[in-house]
Amino acid sequence: MEIPKIKLKDTFKITTLICYLLRELGPLTEYQITKILALDELVNHFDLTEAFGVLESKRLAELKSRKGERYYELGENGKTIAAEIGSVPLSVRDKSLNEGKKILAEIEIRKTISWKIQKRDGQGYNFSIKLLNEFGGPDLMQINLYAPSEESALDIQKRFLERPLDIIMKTMTMFTTDMLKL
Repeated sequence: MEIPKIKLKDTFKITTLICYLLRELGPLTEYQITKILALDELVNHFDLTEAFGVLESKRLAELKSRKGERYYELGENGKTIAAEIGSVPLSVRDKSLNEGKKILAEIEIRKTISWKIQKRDGQGYNFSIKLLNEFGGPDLMQINLYAPSEESALDIQKRFLERPLDIIMKTMTMFTTDMLKL
């Protein structure tokens, strides 16, 4: 039996959830908030747009700019609204917060690791992972995995993104452990 999906339609609840996310995760861009709340179609576009309007008009969050990117930072009024999070179902809060943490972790990972899916000349796809040198030198490591279909490549990407640092660390350990014994 499929569990029914909860959808937030009440602007107050959506705004409260956004304030809660800003309180728990820190400043977020409109895109990041939209991506978090698009999870399982939790909020529709029009209701979310209305909630963004409320954030600004009621001064719940301030829209700031840093390095050419606009983001929302929670204001004092927003902190008060975030305390009303009990009006939003716990499962929605938890799911949204976890999705937000994943999105922020991916941003941090992208600073040192890059990955992409490319169609091969013949058939199939490559899933490539690069461990970047933070000091500007040559890449530290690159791994290419073959996938017979785009769906397979996307599945590899999904699995990689679930635990990228574990995968990188285990791979590096596998190749360097014996070298330390020499």
